[in-house]
Amino acid sequence: MHLPPATPFTLLFLAGELMLDTQVLELARAASSIVCADSGAEHAYRLKLEIDSIIGDLDSISPKTLEYYRGRCCTILNIAEQGHNDFEKVLLSLMNPAGTEVVVLGMTGGRLDHTLSNLSVMLRHSDLFKSIVAYDRYARHQFLTSHHGTISFDSPLGTTISLTPFGAADGITTSNLLYPLNTESLRAGMREGLSNVTTGAPATVTITGGALLVSIHSATEQNGA
Repeated sequence: MHLPPATPFTLLFLAGELMLDTQVLELARAASSIVCADSGAEHAYRLKLEIDSIIGDLDSISPKTLEYYRGRCCTILNIAEQGHNDFEKVLLSLMNPAGTEVVVLGMTGGRLDHTLSNLSVMLRHSDLFKSIVAYDRYARHQFLTSHHGTISFDSPLGTTISLTPFGAADGITTSNLLYPLNTESLRAGMREGLSNVTTGAPATVTITGGALLVSIHSATEQNGA
C-alpha cells in the first residue's frame, strides 16, 4: 500500500469496499481526524473506531450504529438537502480545504453509478483541497489537473499504473514508465493509459490541462494476494 504523506490528514469513510482491515487500521491510527459519510460509519462501527463526525442525510446508516456513536464524543450532522451526495456534503463541511489532505476509503465497489458519481465529486473538489487521495483494495487513486499537475512516487519496479482521462487530459509527460508519454493527450472514448509499468524510481506523471486519474496499484494485488 502506498501510504499518504506524514503530514496530518483527514480520513473519510464512504460505504463502498475497503482494503484489508489491517491497512484500514494503519490509516486510522495515522489520521488526525476521522469523518464518515452516512453509512460509511458502518465500517467504523465494525472496526470499533473512535470517529469525529458522521455527516449526510442519514438515510442509510443503521439505527444501531447511529445510537452507538450518539453515545460517544462524535458530532452527527444531518444534512437533508439532496443537491449533493453524502461524500460531497462531507467535503463541503470540512474547514480550511486549501490546507487539508483527505484520504478517502470506500469510494469504489458496488454500484457503478455510485463509483462514477464519487469520482466526479472527487475531481470537482480536487483543486480546492491540498490533496484528495482514494484507496481501495487494488490501488491508490488521485486526480491530476492543471492546478495539481504533477505526481511523483517511489514504487517497486514493475508496479502497475493506469492513467484514465476524465474528458480529456493534455500535455501528459511521464518518466520511468515502460510505455512513456511525451506531451501527449488521452481522451475518454478515444484513448486511455491502462496498465503501464514502472521501470525506475521515482516515477512521475505531469499534465498541462484537463483531468487525469492516476491509479497506482498495490503490490499485494499485483502478486495475486
